[in-house]
Amino acid sequence: MSTPSLHDDPLWPRTGAWPSRGSLPGGRVADLAIVGVPTWRTSLSPTGAQHTPDAIRDALRRYSGHSVSLDGATDIVIEEALRLVDDGNLADPDTPEGEASAIRTLRELASDTELLISLGGDNAATVPAALGGFGDNLATAGLITIDAHHDLRDGVSNGSPVRRLIQAGLEGTRVVQIGIADFANSRAYRERARELGITVIHRDALHDRTPQDIAHEALAIAGAAGGPVHIDVDVDVCDRSVAPACPASVPGGLQAHELRRLTRALARDTRVRSLDITEIDATADTADSRTIRLAALLILEAATGLIQRKAAQ
Repeated sequence: MSTPSLHDDPLWPRTGAWPSRGSLPGGRVADLAIVGVPTWRTSLSPTGAQHTPDAIRDALRRYSGHSVSLDGATDIVIEEALRLVDDGNLADPDTPEGEASAIRTLRELASDTELLISLGGDNAATVPAALGGFGDNLATAGLITIDAHHDLRDGVSNGSPVRRLIQAGLEGTRVVQIGIADFANSRAYRERARELGITVIHRDALHDRTPQDIAHEALAIAGAAGGPVHIDVDVDVCDRSVAPACPASVPGGLQAHELRRLTRALARDTRVRSLDITEIDATADTADSRTIRLAALLILEAATGLIQRKAAQ
C-alpha cells in the first residue's frame, strides 16, 4: 500500500517520515519512537495485519503536526516540540524466537525513549510491546487496555495477550480494561477477569463519563505500584462504521473522537512509557482508509499528550 501523490505546500508541512534512531545528532535519545510489530500468523480471524504498520506510516503523511487544542491558546507543532524517530519494522514477531527478539529490541528502544509506540499487527503484538516497555519493572508494572474484548483466551493468539502477560508475572489487580462490550465476550472470560482481579470499565460507562475521568481512574489502578504503564489501544473497540478494517469491531463501539481523546489523556501521564495500536487489517479497510487514518491520528494524539506531559513537568 502506498500513499497517492499529495499536494506539496511549503506552508503546510506534513507529519511523518521521521528519521531512524541512529540518525539523531550527537546520539541523543528520542522523545517518541514508533516501531512496527507486524504480528498476524496466530490471529483467530483471517487478517492482513502484517501490512498495517506501513499503511499507518503512509497515512501519517496526510496530516500536519500542528495542534491548537492544548489549552485553547497555544499552538504546537509536534516536529518542533519533540524528537521523533521511526525504528522500522521488527522481523517475524509471531514465532517464539521472533517474539523474544522483539522484546529485547523494544526494551532497548523504550529505555532510550520517553514514549514508545508499537504499530501492530494484530493484538498478539501487545505481548512484546508491553514486556519491552516494562523492562525490568514487571513486578510493579500496570496495563490499560482500550478494547471490546477481555483477551484472556488460552493458547497463543491475538485473543490471549492479557492472559499471557499475567502469566508472565503482571499483577492482575493492576490491569484495567476500558470499553468491554456486551455480546463480544463470554461468561467464562468475564469470570476469569474477575478471578484475576482485573478492573473492567464497560463500554456503557463511557456514555456518562469524560475521557479524562476514565483515564484518571485507570491510571490510579494500573499505576498504583509506581511502575511503568503500558496502553493497549485495540482499535476494534470502535464502532464498526468507524473501524471497518478491524475484524472484531461491533456496532455500538466507541466513536473516533472518544478514542482519540482517551488516547491523548492517557499519554499525558508520566507513568505511561509504552503504547500499542493493534487489530487493524489494512487490506480490509474501506476505500477512504478510515481505519488506517484513525490509527495515524492516534499516534499524533499520543504525541500531543506527551507534549502536555513535558509542559507540566
